[in-house]
Amino acid sequence: MFIFVVLAVAIGIAFARGGKFSRLAQINFRLSAIILAGFLIQVLIFSSPWQDDSQTRALTPYAYLLSLFLLLIALSQNQHLKGMRLITLGFALNALVIALNGGYMPTTPEARALAGQPVLAPGAVRNNSIGAGADTRLVFFSDIFAIPKGLPFPNVFSVGDVLIALGAAYLIYKGMRGPDGLYDS
Repeated sequence: MFIFVVLAVAIGIAFARGGKFSRLAQINFRLSAIILAGFLIQVLIFSSPWQDDSQTRALTPYAYLLSLFLLLIALSQNQHLKGMRLITLGFALNALVIALNGGYMPTTPEARALAGQPVLAPGAVRNNSIGAGADTRLVFFSDIFAIPKGLPFPNVFSVGDVLIALGAAYLIYKGMRGPDGLYDS
């Protein structure tokens, strides 16, 4: 949810500066079908039917890594767009942390508590998260930050999420303002 708040601010600023939402449809995304496939895999694997079945749930880390791999391939082919380098770096950081931690994003108990979420014991899994513990790799790049409970959209997030949000906000802002300056030369 952190990303959606940043994107909403970018959209508001773009509107205030004469941007039009309809211009986003004109952005030339390469491999858009692969981007869609990557996100659809995540929607599927974190849905109730998938998570409620122990056999499919056991495949979750592998399917999650596959989705991230597909997204990274597609993102790497869209470096011609402003903001895409930050988005790709953020996705790469998240994918690396997830890959090194068994196919799940580690989250610290402190961040989850601050966001008002149930704290996960080390190694306990919930959706795409795993409780951070002594053996967590690259904990600094995991979900260690939080929007506190009591604020709109409390949630945990990572350094990679911040980079994704900033890059996407810049891309949306530039896209809404028009094609001039959206594409890197």
